[in-house]
Amino acid sequence: MGKTTSELLIDTISSQVTDVFGIPGTHGLSLYEELRKRVSRGEIRYYMPRLEYGGAIMADYYARLKGNVGVFLSVNGPGFTNSLTALVGAYSEGSPLVLISLNKEFKYRHRRQLHDSGYYDLQLEMARQATKASFRIYSPEDVPIIMERAFKIALEDKMGPVYIEVPVDVLEEKGDFENYKIKKVNRTLIYPTKEEVREALNFLSECSKPILLLGYGASRSNILNYIEKLGIPVFTTIRGKGSIPENHPLYAGTIFNLKEIPGDCLIALGTSFNDLETSRWSIKLPDRILHVDPDVNVFNTSINAEVTIKASAEAFLEEIVEKVNLPKWSYKVEEKNSDIVDNTSEITHDYLAKVLDETLSEDRVIISDAGTNQVMAMDIKVYKPNSYFNSLIFNAMGSAIPASIGGKIASPERQIVSIIGDLGFQGCFNELITAAQYKINFLTVLVEDGVQHFLRLNQKMRYGNTFTTDVFQIDYTKVVEGIGVNVIEVKDRKDLKKSVEEAVGLSLKSPTVLRVHVSPNSIPSRLLMKR
Repeated sequence: MGKTTSELLIDTISSQVTDVFGIPGTHGLSLYEELRKRVSRGEIRYYMPRLEYGGAIMADYYARLKGNVGVFLSVNGPGFTNSLTALVGAYSEGSPLVLISLNKEFKYRHRRQLHDSGYYDLQLEMARQATKASFRIYSPEDVPIIMERAFKIALEDKMGPVYIEVPVDVLEEKGDFENYKIKKVNRTLIYPTKEEVREALNFLSECSKPILLLGYGASRSNILNYIEKLGIPVFTTIRGKGSIPENHPLYAGTIFNLKEIPGDCLIALGTSFNDLETSRWSIKLPDRILHVDPDVNVFNTSINAEVTIKASAEAFLEEIVEKVNLPKWSYKVEEKNSDIVDNTSEITHDYLAKVLDETLSEDRVIISDAGTNQVMAMDIKVYKPNSYFNSLIFNAMGSAIPASIGGKIASPERQIVSIIGDLGFQGCFNELITAAQYKINFLTVLVEDGVQHFLRLNQKMRYGNTFTTDVFQIDYTKVVEGIGVNVIEVKDRKDLKKSVEEAVGLSLKSPTVLRVHVSPNSIPSRLLMKR
């Protein structure tokens, strides 16, 4: 006998990943029955978030930390629309999220049904705007072909999300075949052409003080051996932190708030030169620029490059390192000293960042939320690739906690740290229920200051007034302890070090929130300095 679409879907998913995220509904009963069978046999692990917004973000960050696809199962209508934030975030950030959503019965597509959006193709058309590819499955025979294509497209560099839609009435249809195979798909890199390699070598042969700039696209692979062979100074963007250990002799610093990048030639790998990382494009760059990225859409938009090469950072370096002998020179930005003044009992952003940096293990993964906390997080060093996530572009508030859950499931051996402000925490602390239920152990640092700093600063500078910048205060300890999550609260500067150490220790055994009362008048010094 043949297999149903539901059986084939779970077959193909379990051939690629060991973990799946989703929220069930009455539309997908047969799909979840097949999922139940695989879970009961230990073939796959299933995680149900509290809302699709958080669940799809979990799958997104699972993909980022795992180096594989992340799969989220959604019902149609509101389930799909709740997932859209993660889908667009994955598209902006280049994450291989695979969103599988149901739709109402295809044979009754012109009739109104439960979770009906009013237009049958709405989900598919919306998804096409924010994915590398979107598919609809019409029959069981489509499943192996479409799923394999979806995984392959998602993992091709530049990686990105794929959408798959399944009409409910197709789920229980049986195919007329029994034997089929789907092989596990691996990430593939984009290599430069021979002509591009030749052009790059010609460019590099004319450089006397070359400097390397590594962005987010370079931070996702282990390229340290190539960097060391080049032997030239290395800057990173903020999102590129982790491309090189921040205690490495070649590490020159980040370019955030830097007035000028030195040298005569800039080799930029995996960066879009976005506004926040370049001080709204005011940073002075070397006259000659070689720009490498798998996404050609970033070329000659923010900056003009003499040479542009479509390639993955790792693939490009692999092709050139043995063919060049670059002039060796050194450069290092003199970083600011952290706020270590002890004549106040208040905790500042700078001091919190300093204590976290000194206490966390070197195998740390930092995931920051939107707001002042993400500026503070810039001063926490990272030492390994794929270890720093600071979304300075799409920047979805309330994403750090579900992101950390997905990241911890993908890499249970690593120390996952979520850094989040009051308002972001209020938007996603419900997913701590998911962490408690499934025993996902990580640390959430709640930077509690009662205000929205960026909004308040900009309102004051522009209008001299503030509006809606105060965050409604609640007793987070009661709320979080009611969920079953550990809470360590600290209000005084002298108690911070001990509290951080205690919270880090607890987070190794169970989900833990470190509730830090930061002065509402504190401003991370990175917002004020120019280097």
